[in-house]
Amino acid sequence: MRRELAAVIGDRGENIFELAVTDYSRFARPLFHPTFLGDKWPSVDYYVELLGVRDCRPAMFVQVKSTGQPLSADSRDIEISLPKGKCVSLFMVPGPTYLAGIHEPTRRAFILSIHRRPNQGVYRIPLRNELTPENLLLLYNEVAEFWKKRPLKPLTSAFSL
Repeated sequence: MRRELAAVIGDRGENIFELAVTDYSRFARPLFHPTFLGDKWPSVDYYVELLGVRDCRPAMFVQVKSTGQPLSADSRDIEISLPKGKCVSLFMVPGPTYLAGIHEPTRRAFILSIHRRPNQGVYRIPLRNELTPENLLLLYNEVAEFWKKRPLKPLTSAFSL
């Protein structure tokens, strides 16, 4: 029964992440388009494209972890679990990588950048990183800025015409 509940919390967490990242209550349209990758990718649950960026299709990669553990009134973090090996695997994906922590009982989503090689796992995400409209815009700009600084395609190829 416990394993079944964990699977339900995980599935619901993925749905909550999609709802949170596509919230457009303060925007004319959603800022992101998430695509669930399923069990095929061990390090990444979602490939998330940014919408409305001119001349390119920037994206980020997200691993989602959900919890049903209660948040106390004085909590400063959501507790989740991403062991070191999985953190390193996520870090090794080229491009912006994030861990989304979902508090399933309250349907709240939080995000943490995995931009440095981890020397340990991640077991908490600050509540200040909640995917509010303000933080969605910050996230959008962060990912867009990352891709603006890099060429989108290789300059040469052994397989050109």
